[in-house]
Order: sequence, then C-alpha cells, then structure tokens
Amino acid sequence: MNKKTILFLSALDFKDKSIQVIRKTPEAYADAGWNVHYVVGRDESRHGNYFYENIIECAGVKAYRFKWPLQGLRDRISSRVPLLLLTRLISLLVIFKLAWHGAKILRTTKVDVVYGYEMQGVLAMNVLRLLRLTQDAKKISRFQGVFYIKEMLNAKQYRRIFFNIDTFLALWLPSQLCIMTNDGTQGDKILTKIKSRNLSALKFWVNGVDRHTPETEQVQQIKHALQLAEEPIFISVSRLVPCKGVDKTIKTLSILKNSHNIKKFKCLILGEGQERKNLEDLAKHLGLSENILFMGSVSNSVVKNYLECADYFISTYDSSNVGNPLLEAISANKIIFTLNNGDTGDWISSGINGFIYDIDDTLLTAMAKDMFNVIQDNKLRAKLIEGVKNTAATKLWSWDERLKAEINAVDSLFIQ
Repeated sequence: MNKKTILFLSALDFKDKSIQVIRKTPEAYADAGWNVHYVVGRDESRHGNYFYENIIECAGVKAYRFKWPLQGLRDRISSRVPLLLLTRLISLLVIFKLAWHGAKILRTTKVDVVYGYEMQGVLAMNVLRLLRLTQDAKKISRFQGVFYIKEMLNAKQYRRIFFNIDTFLALWLPSQLCIMTNDGTQGDKILTKIKSRNLSALKFWVNGVDRHTPETEQVQQIKHALQLAEEPIFISVSRLVPCKGVDKTIKTLSILKNSHNIKKFKCLILGEGQERKNLEDLAKHLGLSENILFMGSVSNSVVKNYLECADYFISTYDSSNVGNPLLEAISANKIIFTLNNGDTGDWISSGINGFIYDIDDTLLTAMAKDMFNVIQDNKLRAKLIEGVKNTAATKLWSWDERLKAEINAVDSLFIQ
C-alpha cells in the first residue's frame, strides 16, 4: 500500500520548552507511516515565542522554515498599538508565505491531506483551496483553543472582534475535519455561537499527557542546587507573558508571607518570555527574592523533575487554565491552586483535588488563606492528594491515546 502524504501549514514551529502537541502531531503521522511535509513560519522576535527555543528537527518530518518578516523593525517597537498593528500586518504576510511554500510542494507532490495548523495555517490552506491547488486532498483545520474569543463575544467588544476577524474567519471556514483542543476555553461553544461551518466535522479533544516518571538522581540534583529544604514548595509552569497571570501568583505569595507569617517557602517559576524582567522586579519589590526562583525556559523532558520537587501547583491564566502544565501537575499528584475561568471547573473542585477561585477582589487573599490552611493541615493535604490521584486515573489521556484517535479519524476520511 502506498504511503499517504500530509502537508502541514503552520506559523508555530516545534518547541522543546512548551506546547508539546505542535511537535508530537507531525511526529505521530511520521511514526504511523505517512510522508510528512511541515511548512512553518518561525517568529524569533523578542515579542514572539521562539527567541529562547532552538531549531528542532524531527525524524521523518521534512520541515520548510522561513522567518517571520520585519523582525528587526518589530523588535525596535515597544508601544502597544503600533506593535499590534505591525504584528497583524506581519501575520497577513505569513499567511501568504505559507501558501506560497505550500503551493510549491503541491505542484510537485501528490498530497493526500492538507493540515492547517491554527489561524495562519488554516487561512493559508484556504488560499490554496481557492487557487484550486489542493485538488482532492482532505483538508483539516486544527486549533489549540480559542483564547480570549469568548471574552470578546460575551462582552460584545466589536472593535476587538473586527481586529481579530482573521481568527474568526479561520474558525468559521469549513474543512473535512476540525480538531479543537479542549483546553477549557470552550472552543466547541464558540464554534456554535459563530455558526461555524466546521461544527459537523468537529473533534473536541483534551491534550494527552506523559505518565509522570521523574528521574530520582536529577530530582536530587535540583533539590541540592536550589537548596530546597523541608519547606512548602510551589511551582508555576508557563510562558512569562501577560495573559498567563504570573503576577497574581507572586502577589498571592506575598500575602502568604506577610499576612500569614509563612516565611519559609519556595516557588519555582518555570518559563521564559517578555514579562520576566517585570516579574522579577515585582518579586523583589514585594520582598520575595529569596522565596521565588526564576528558572527560565526548561525542556519538557525535565519539567517532571521540577514537578517532583514541588508540593503545590499554581496556575492563574486569564482565560482558561486547562493547559498541559495543569494536566502534568495532575499526573504528578500535585495540589492545585487555580482560577474558575473557562472550563477549569470541570477539572478542579475546591476541597476535593485543590482550590479554584472566582476572579474578583477577594481572589488573592482567599488563595493565600487556603495556602496557609493546607500547609498547616496534614489531613487536608492527604485528602487533596487522593483527590488529585482520582482525577488523574479517571480523566487523563495519554499522548499515544490522543494521537491515535486523531490518526484514526483522519484515516476514516478515506473510507467514507
């Protein structure tokens, strides 16, 4: 039987420090015997997410990379509005560059599936469809969630909606299979609300997660290097950008230290991004320099060892908190402190497997109070850990299970 060929179009390159699914997806197709072509625009601006990531080559995946244009100009701009306008222009150029590179492959290679990854990839795929270059190839739209879309629609923020019309268009345009990550941002409800032509083709799946298998020697090395004693250890894992809300974590820990007199604790902040300097300054200003340790970007393969050092996991994202860091923390049986936004409440229940908070004026003080209580109460800690273990056993999906479901769904397109 001839091997099938898949063409990915994406503005998201492979990452070692976060968002594992970007890399795992084409690797899974290659492992399943597909010929895999991956056309990608790489954003290495200081405002992007790749300035701290090395280029990764994946076995069995033929990558065609280009850099996002106008990087030097974008790096020199700090003002918010000009930066947003320039980024939108660059994003448009990336769509057409993806389509141009994709067209070159389609003219010389028989492609069975064109896979548009996120907004730029989906729109590039549709440009190629309009030019009749995709021919009879199956078309897949892939979204990692819909951050801030529900907030725009619920608040009727028409200017923001217009400014992000490209994202709404990508979500609305039809494909033969639409794969949306169930990351708590309620992508299924958004597609219904905008009357997307993808609804009948939707697969709404949570991401997979690797089984928690820490490496004992490396865990001990981390504890020794960071001088982690018998004290409460918190951990936060995210890109250091405004929407991840790490400032709320730091402010909460300040209340824990100064209002509840918990002086000895550590918080490991794993991640890199444009907000790091501001967050370091905030920690210093609040007298937390000895408590909060900024670890920078950490390879996915060793995050498990840092999780093993910790007792509590904090996630205070603005839109939803059901990302892979939360799933990995559940797999590692960590007590969770998080926010009641999106569908996070489907995973975390206060007093059962952690604590979850409405976003209001009492958020920080309530979280700090619960941190104090659980630190003082061994029985409560044990109960919460059992609750997390039950969540892990009943709700988590392995990466093998998740990616096998996707490939089976794609294979089924050829037998209908």
